[in-house]
Amino acid sequence: MASETVFYFDVLGFRHMAGGTAQTAMTALSDLAELLRSPAIAQQTEHWSHRYTLSDSIFLTHPDPAQSLRQAGDLVFNLVSLNLTKDDPVLVRGALAHGEVRHLKGIFLSSEEPANLVGDAVVEAVKLEQIAGLKGPRIFLPERLVHTIAAADTALSDWQLRPTSAPGVWEVLWMLPSNPADFSQDELAVKDLCDLALQLLKTKGGHAEHGAQYREFALLAGRCVERVEQFTSRGALTTTIPLMTFLPVAAVKEIGNTTSGLPDEFMTQLLRLVESIGRS
Repeated sequence: MASETVFYFDVLGFRHMAGGTAQTAMTALSDLAELLRSPAIAQQTEHWSHRYTLSDSIFLTHPDPAQSLRQAGDLVFNLVSLNLTKDDPVLVRGALAHGEVRHLKGIFLSSEEPANLVGDAVVEAVKLEQIAGLKGPRIFLPERLVHTIAAADTALSDWQLRPTSAPGVWEVLWMLPSNPADFSQDELAVKDLCDLALQLLKTKGGHAEHGAQYREFALLAGRCVERVEQFTSRGALTTTIPLMTFLPVAAVKEIGNTTSGLPDEFMTQLLRLVESIGRS
């Protein structure tokens, strides 16, 4: 087996959709397929060495861990950005892992082309994506892979990675372009994603069963803007849009006052985060 980085992701909440009507699940799969076939996304997936799909699950592999991180973050950034205007936009959740991977031909297919994959990296990526206690449309990776990426590209690691609350598990700040130098041209797109996070927090964040997914999306948006501010304060990048407008404090407070079901602890955490932005 060769060593590769595996990027595994699936549609956030698909199990709930599949447990409902067949039409709901089919719609979710259709929306994902439409996005993956779009020219912008199809062009990005071509940069991966191998591509596999099974139901709502996508597996992509690449030999270079740092390049895999760049491509994974940019792919999810563009995938979510392409369906911003939908009432129920497709959000995904995934994980990166590096290790042994073997590509196999399909059991029921006559073609010799690989149609499946196995290996330690595959298992680890799936386990990370399903880790208990970590919600939301996020990309996770193990700490040892973070060290590998940092050794190859410290700037990339400093810009796009952060530890989660789970020991040994980090996440990708995918709402940021993989290169800080590109932020100026992607500012409006990042702000659109922040607007989406607040919109979904307002409409879905108080749901007793699924609200945590959207609450974590809002926190991710805050952490991404916080990272931009850190780099701005170092002189590593400049912004043209005031960072306070990405997640306006007044808008967050209004959501907290009008949306039932949002835990007090969460609102305290989110407000502390957004109130700190632009005030350093």
